[in-house]
Amino acid sequence: MNFNRVRARALALGVCLLAWLAVMPPAAAVQVDGLYRATVPVTDRSEAVRATAFQQALSQVLVKVTGDAAAASSPALATALQQPSQYIQQYGYRQSTSSPGTPVALQLQVRFDPPAIDQLLSAAQLPLWGRERPLVVMWVGVDPAGAGRYIVAGDGDPAHADARGALQQAADARGLPVLFPLLDLQDQGAVRFSDLDGGFMDTVVAASARYEGNAVVAGVVRPSVGGQWRGQWWLVFRHQTDHWVTQGAGRDAALAAGVDGVADRLAALLAVGGGMQASQMADGAMRVEIAGVTQVSAYARIDHLLTRLAPIASAQMVAASGDRVTFSVTPRGSVDDVARNLALVSWLMPMSAPSPSVSSAVPGGMPVSGGLPAASSVAMPAEASVASPVPVPMPVKTLYFRYQP
Repeated sequence: MNFNRVRARALALGVCLLAWLAVMPPAAAVQVDGLYRATVPVTDRSEAVRATAFQQALSQVLVKVTGDAAAASSPALATALQQPSQYIQQYGYRQSTSSPGTPVALQLQVRFDPPAIDQLLSAAQLPLWGRERPLVVMWVGVDPAGAGRYIVAGDGDPAHADARGALQQAADARGLPVLFPLLDLQDQGAVRFSDLDGGFMDTVVAASARYEGNAVVAGVVRPSVGGQWRGQWWLVFRHQTDHWVTQGAGRDAALAAGVDGVADRLAALLAVGGGMQASQMADGAMRVEIAGVTQVSAYARIDHLLTRLAPIASAQMVAASGDRVTFSVTPRGSVDDVARNLALVSWLMPMSAPSPSVSSAVPGGMPVSGGLPAASSVAMPAEASVASPVPVPMPVKTLYFRYQP
């Protein structure tokens, strides 16, 4: 083997990766739908079967919303799981079949009340993982005994749809948005099975740039002893790499265990609450200042985000000057929780603190020129049109962003 050539290739890949990380803007996180919905197979429409299915549905939702696979086992939720009906908004039945010629299955679809679930978790001191979640690019290799090894591809690869289905099902159960590579000529030339097997993440991350994900996973599963399957997994998120090993009773179990490992690690970084120590909590209100807001639609978009982001208990605009708006924010957890989750939003670019002459937003009305339209021409929220100054609480910390649609 020509070690100088290998070393040169590795160095070139590392330089390319560093350059890519330096110039690429933050990729768009995915707003996950269905976190508060669950579907449970049932045998009939009887009340007894429905009551059991309600409990199963609530267990599924608790896992997705907390990011904790063991959430439903928490003693603090035992009463809620015995009385799930009080958290249900709507339910209904549907009949479905997986493919033509297969028996029709009866399913119960349940939608839970998001504020009620969030309040339940807060009272139980369990974490809350919001709808904005990292998009994970999954490069997964399967090396079955006595058969050809392969990399799981996207929907265009029907040959390995069963393995992809096992991964997707596990991801859906955790509320984790995932994307599989196309494995076209470009991917095949960039990533080999040996790259996944050896955990050469510089190569895999560089090949993932085209998919604009927030995190990159590489993994390989293969048969082990005693009928078990063993998996090796690597996760790159925010320039940090994590590695772990899983075991499963079969290929699909090993694949699901890998997905669970990804969800566990991301939730540990991004979920908020869960009985945090006092030293980790934010001391009262903080501020979020956003520049580049020149349209009322931009303000509405930001307000909608801040009032619904999981780490934020409440948010209210308190000042505006030029193209800058400032929100007073009460976090559920720490300031870092808010910063980490806002950094996932593709249309908000983190900034350093501007100079005092630029950042001193004046509480009160929007300027008639040089910023958002005058209040006389466009209806603005009451906070933006009050003539007298609005007191701004002394913040623990101010986070600065630029709006870039």
